[in-house]
Amino acid sequence: MTSPTLSPDGHSVAYVDTNGAVTVTEHATGEIRTLHNPTPRTVHALQWAPDGTHLLLITESTGRERFTPHTLRLADGALLDLAPEGTLQVRGLWTSPAHPHAMVTAVRRRGDRALHPWYLPLNLTPAHPLAHCPDGTRDWTFDHQLTCRACLVGLPDGTLRLLTSTDGHAWQPLLDLPLDDAPDTRLLGIHPASGEVLLLTAYQADAVRIAAVHPGTGRPRTLLAAPPYDITTAWLAPDGTPRAALHHAARRHHTCADPAYARDLARVADRIPGDLELLGRDGADDHWLLAAHDPAHAPRHYVYDRGEGTAVALRPESVEPPTGGPRTTVLTLTASDGHPLTAYLTLPPDAPTPPLVLRVHGGPWARDRWRHDPEARSLAAAGAAVLRVNYRGSTGYGRAFRDLGDGEWGARMQRDLYDAVDALVEQGVCDPDRIAAYGGSYGGYASLLALTDPRFRCAVAVNPLVDLASSDWADGPYWRRMRALWDKQIGWSRLSQAELRRRSPLHQVTAMHGPALVVRGAHDPRVDAAGVEAFARARRAAGGEVEELVLPDDGHAVRSSAGQEALRHALFAFLTRHLGLPRPADPVPPPGCTAPSPPTPPPRTAS
Repeated sequence: MTSPTLSPDGHSVAYVDTNGAVTVTEHATGEIRTLHNPTPRTVHALQWAPDGTHLLLITESTGRERFTPHTLRLADGALLDLAPEGTLQVRGLWTSPAHPHAMVTAVRRRGDRALHPWYLPLNLTPAHPLAHCPDGTRDWTFDHQLTCRACLVGLPDGTLRLLTSTDGHAWQPLLDLPLDDAPDTRLLGIHPASGEVLLLTAYQADAVRIAAVHPGTGRPRTLLAAPPYDITTAWLAPDGTPRAALHHAARRHHTCADPAYARDLARVADRIPGDLELLGRDGADDHWLLAAHDPAHAPRHYVYDRGEGTAVALRPESVEPPTGGPRTTVLTLTASDGHPLTAYLTLPPDAPTPPLVLRVHGGPWARDRWRHDPEARSLAAAGAAVLRVNYRGSTGYGRAFRDLGDGEWGARMQRDLYDAVDALVEQGVCDPDRIAAYGGSYGGYASLLALTDPRFRCAVAVNPLVDLASSDWADGPYWRRMRALWDKQIGWSRLSQAELRRRSPLHQVTAMHGPALVVRGAHDPRVDAAGVEAFARARRAAGGEVEELVLPDDGHAVRSSAGQEALRHALFAFLTRHLGLPRPADPVPPPGCTAPSPPTPPPRTAS
């Protein structure tokens, strides 16, 4: 179950099932209706319309991240395309009870340089633009009447400018936010009484908090914070008052400004095992949709009746936790320079010194969490320990920890990963001669670079960045307005070309040891395919063993079912060969997927 959402009356939950179909269940009766299977489209966002008779979807089908808005009519299951003519891209989904039969999304059409908010009626009467925004606008927020009242604009130097308007057309600058705050700032709404702009930001703070910016002075004030951790989700009252917020330390936690929220969350936590997460509320705030997380099984979802104090489990997931399988623990480690690191270790059952897979999260503006991780559990069931590390530069731990990663790609960030592996080896947790690195995006970069270290026997990289010495990719259409932020992270303006090459997998192929599996989505708009292919050629020319897998229906994220299955088969076959995992079934990529190319033998020297 993904993207669960609670109906406005609190009686039903809609979600995307394991087959990708949009499904609705009545939690009181357990009745389940499958409304639509949008294959080959992938549902990226699912939400109820305020009228309670439509579902709103944002879908994508090619991996190129070109999203499309739809509505799904509950009465007959009809899926209607809401995109205005000429739409190339949409972003975001907003609704209001004052307009129950409409949604708003930001649209870029042919000829547009920017995304502009559009009002999309669900009855297919003509859509119309709500606002005209400056180039570089990346976030929007609306008042109760769906008037666009504020937007965030990314400037060429990487900073952000908060603009306000009374009509969505005449914009006035309110606040400039420095480059440091660009990754974390997100608009939440407009205070209905004061007109303050509500947002999540670490501006003038040590961590991301809920803040309100005065419309006259531009000064922010803190409404709710959870230092030293970053708030990730905010729950506000209709009057703009914060009621609760979610943050992640080693585990999930809610910080409550409303005593009634604190009481109800404590009450339900006594009855439901696992880390609770508030996912949604009905229109009256009488019912909540909750998820209970733990590594042993998929999230369990409940509808909580605040008046009755009862929680009803959604029947498709009312299962008992498995016993005797892989187990996950939280580790608190210390990097070699003294900084604390949080990590998650999943161990196989009955394996005293298993091989280790270091799985590196992407981003790096991201983090790993205490959660059900099917891939980690599958690897552990096959006999490998799986280590996930929140290295410096990861989000969630406040500004200072995030900024420790600036200029440290391939350096201290990489060293954090090695320090975590060393801690497990010293404790005898894993076999020091059978260690692999595996990750996607930044995690793929770090995994390939790990082949320059003798700790690692092999690496698996999905859509990896391979060349820090070149910044050409940051000048492309996808990343152009984030170039300054990438410079802050990578350090193009501060590090020499020699140092950048030393930190780049493409330029370190002769220093690498062991084979690599490189996986690439054919439609990835973020990572240059030519660079990934150049790495594979260079590594082979240096005598290295490289297998390649191209996924024809995927982009930067592997979302298609065929792509996920092909990746899983290739991953397990590769690790079985090189780490000695118990061999799974021989992998057979689904039709259309390029099978892993056979390893190229190293060049022979005439004797």
